[in-house]
Parts: sequence; C-alpha cells; structure tokens
Amino acid sequence: MSGVFIDWITLSQSDFSKNVEFLGPFSVLRDNENLPANSDFSLPYVDSGFVVKYGRDLATMKIDDEEEWYSHSRVHHEGSFSSGLMLRCDGSRVEFSGNVGRFDRPDNLFNYNFEETIRKANEFLALYGLPAFHAGDYAVNPNPSQYDIDNGLLDQWSGATVSMLHLTKNYNTGSAANAQAAIDWLATQSKSHVKRSRSGESTMSWGRKGGRVYLKAYIKAQEMLDHARTHGRTREEVINDPVYQYCLKNGVIRFELEAGRLLLRDSQLRFMGDITMQKLNDLFDEHVMPILGRVRDDITRIDFDTLDIASGPKMAALAYLRGEDVRTHLSRATFFRYAKVLREYGIDISEPLKGSETFTAVIKVIDIQAINEPPAWYWDHQTRMTQFAANDVKVLKLVNG
Repeated sequence: MSGVFIDWITLSQSDFSKNVEFLGPFSVLRDNENLPANSDFSLPYVDSGFVVKYGRDLATMKIDDEEEWYSHSRVHHEGSFSSGLMLRCDGSRVEFSGNVGRFDRPDNLFNYNFEETIRKANEFLALYGLPAFHAGDYAVNPNPSQYDIDNGLLDQWSGATVSMLHLTKNYNTGSAANAQAAIDWLATQSKSHVKRSRSGESTMSWGRKGGRVYLKAYIKAQEMLDHARTHGRTREEVINDPVYQYCLKNGVIRFELEAGRLLLRDSQLRFMGDITMQKLNDLFDEHVMPILGRVRDDITRIDFDTLDIASGPKMAALAYLRGEDVRTHLSRATFFRYAKVLREYGIDISEPLKGSETFTAVIKVIDIQAINEPPAWYWDHQTRMTQFAANDVKVLKLVNG
C-alpha cells in the first residue's frame, strides 16, 4: 500500500438520469412544475433554507416584488466528536463536502482511499433520499477551450466532478524530538514557484491555502492537542488516547496536499470517472518527494569538518545556517551552483532562514519513513470510540426525557 488517503472531498453532480429510484426517510419531493425543461425526473430538496436577494428601486426605495436570485443553504449533518458533513440539493444538482472518513470518529490518523470515500459519501446521500454519485458516461469534449486543447484536456464524463481533494500521508521519524527536528529541517526547504511559510513551531506549509498548490507538513501529536476542543474532546482525553501516544512515541509527521479545482483539472483528475488511487498517489508524490527526496540516504550526520564537499559550498552552508542571506556574498551564477550542490545534502540556501530558525554546525539528518499501514489495533479502537460516543448520546436522551 502507498499510505496515501483522502481527508477531505468536495464533489457535485447534476446528471442522475440513470440512478434516481431510491428515496430515503428524509426526502422532500420537488414540485414537478419547477423542473428544468430538459428534465424528466425530480430529486428531493435537501437544504436548510434559502438565501434570497431582492432588488430595490433607488428612486422610491421600494423593494422589488420578485427576487433577483435565491440559493439553497447547505445542510450540516452533525456526528459525534464534532464531525460533520455538508449536503445540498436544489432538485437537480447535488453537492457534497467534508471529511467523510472521520465522521463519528475521534481522529483521522488513518482514513479511506478514494473508492471507499465515495462509498461512504453515497451512504450519506441515501439517508436524504439522494441517488449515488457515479462516473457517468465518457465522451470527447465537443467544445474544448483553447486552454483545454493546449493542455490535452479533451475528455469529459457526464457524472460527478471533484473540486477539492485533501491527500494525506503519515511518516515515522522515530521520536518526538526527531519529529521537531524534521519540521525544523523542512523549514529550510523551498518548493519551486511556491511560497514557503511556517505556522508555529510544529507546522510548515508551501503555497497559499485556496491556491493552485497548498502543501503542509505538521507534527500529528501536537495537531491532535491543538484541535482537541474543535473535535469535542479535552486535552486530557487526547493525551490518554493510544492514538496520541502512538503519534508521540513514533514522532509521526504528516504531509497533506490540498488539491483544488485547478490542480485537479490540470492533472486530469476533475472527473470522478478519471480518478484512480494510482493517479492520486502519483500527484501526491509529485509535490512531496521533491522535498523529502533531498535527504541523502548515505549520510546520518552533516559534520562540516569532515564532510567531503568543496570549501565554497561548505562556507555558504555555514553562513546560511547562521541565518545570513548568502545571496549578498556570492555572484548569481555561483549562488545557484552552490545551491544545487547543497540540495543533495538537504539544505536549500535559496530560502533565507528567520533568525529563530538558525542551526548549529552539526545537523542530524532524520530518517523519515512512510507509514503505509495503520497499527493492528487502530480500526478496532476507532470502532469502540464511535460506539462509546453513540452510547453517551443515548444516555443523554434518556436523562433529558
């Protein structure tokens, strides 16, 4: 297994003409007179109300009788441990968004692959009387834009389209101290044409949230503590959880790639019919491995007194690790030549360090290993926690009458 899984998905679909038989217990049938002219079926409304805009006559300040537009608000389907999913259907289009794998679970240290995520999402659609997402029919795009032609985006499917995927993978560094050292090392690494930033001592990111590429790396144990209240738990509950203890003991760090609409489109992953886990694994590796791959496998410590490296790059590395801007000491050509050499040793001098991120001359290179399988006890523990939460809800209902 690759260890990559889905943490978030946003998808929608309008063509359900082959799959509209099932109506669940929460269905509210749409009024047929409001159907689009080309429709021969109706889907249930699923919403929490409407957002409506009315115009106003600026001369008389009178509000118009007819609305300019209205939009169905999403239903927030709440679960235990402050988990939730968002659904909306206006009678012809279904939209779904959320971390479906974490629903009713205390954590998402491990989650589901793409196929399992779609299956779980379809289970929630069925609760609201909505038909399942499906790939639909394949066809060649009859009206491609010039961008589509230039980038080979000539295929289309009639079924579900995906506009957001969070692809995630865990890595073992060996200890809590190693996890912090790994994040500190990642703070020295840049990504081509993507801005790097640091959020606190335990998180690194590259790119802009909501942008074409957004990649982050963080210490999972610390993230569990930081989000304890958000997930409906106390810090003490998290600290006593064997999942937290596993993350702390093994120094688990996580990489998460937020693939939005543009990245999915350009990677030919916009349509559900085109998506496979192999393609998602390749997309993840394309953005993560250029950073992780800079660690030299044949060294365990960088000791500049004994390292077999020319004096020029060595002095540049030492200056960089002291927090100096190496660009000011070298010609442009020399700077890029040294940068290429030093990247082989996991040092990227193209991104100046902040004063608080300087290093000593001896750096331990952490062995970062992918975690491709959860521990044997993990999923049984998740099931027990979900059952305990369900029993607590039943008890509360009995107490409150």
